Amino acid sequence: MTDWDDIANQAAKATDEQLANQIASLSQLNDTEIQKIVQQTGISKKDMQKILKVVNDASLSNEEKANSIKNIGNGINILAAIAKKLL
Repeated sequence: MTDWDDIANQAAKATDEQLANQIASLSQLNDTEIQKIVQQTGISKKDMQKILKVVNDASLSNEEKANSIKNIGNGINILAAIAKKLL
């Protein structure tokens, strides 16, 4: 008889490990990769600084951050490009 709980736990553990590896790879972006993403999205350095400021602002909710970022030129594009590195 199949132990579905054991199978589910093993799958969850494997998924957690894969996610951890993907997040770790994102944090290891080198300068060349970051510059390539910036060039691909066409975001200005000024707008990139605005995004980083919003993301790091602990006083804002996620919804407030999302609304602020969507109003920054190419803000969504840069975040989407970075998110693609996770996939």
